[in-house]
Amino acid sequence: MRRYRMTVGGRDFELDVQELSADRFEVSVGGECYAVTLAGDEDLPDALIEPGYAPAGSRPTGGPVPLSPAAAQRAATPAAPAPRRRSAGGGAGLALNAPMPGVILELHVKVGDVVERGQQIAVLDAMKMHNFIGAPRAGTIAEVCVAAGQAVGHGEAIVRFAEA
Repeated sequence: MRRYRMTVGGRDFELDVQELSADRFEVSVGGECYAVTLAGDEDLPDALIEPGYAPAGSRPTGGPVPLSPAAAQRAATPAAPAPRRRSAGGGAGLALNAPMPGVILELHVKVGDVVERGQQIAVLDAMKMHNFIGAPRAGTIAEVCVAAGQAVGHGEAIVRFAEA
């Protein structure tokens, strides 16, 4: 289960989210429980929000965090779509990246495999814990970027999906 704390429109919320299967979740908001089924998802361009930094005590509490000068400039300029990073072989789209540094213990896919959202792609050993890495979406594997036994860093591509 994962707990999220957020403020929306000046109101504070706590969301507890339990993933039951690839597309089914149990979500608790304000003491009310909901059965949630994911109907679809899509990749969005990079966010324009950049956290501001203010030393402790230098910012009044309860007010908005000011944007940094760079973030304010980006917010004032219409954003062009971010280019997708491609492998040297071309053709590959969305990458499934390592969520933390570790060693790939197992790979459960090969190029051309069709996978469903949540399907196990690999097992990553990090700090003696085996982490099961699932597909973030349904699709076809265009490229396998690692091999069993290979060390990976945070954010390194494990596989790439063919563009839909």
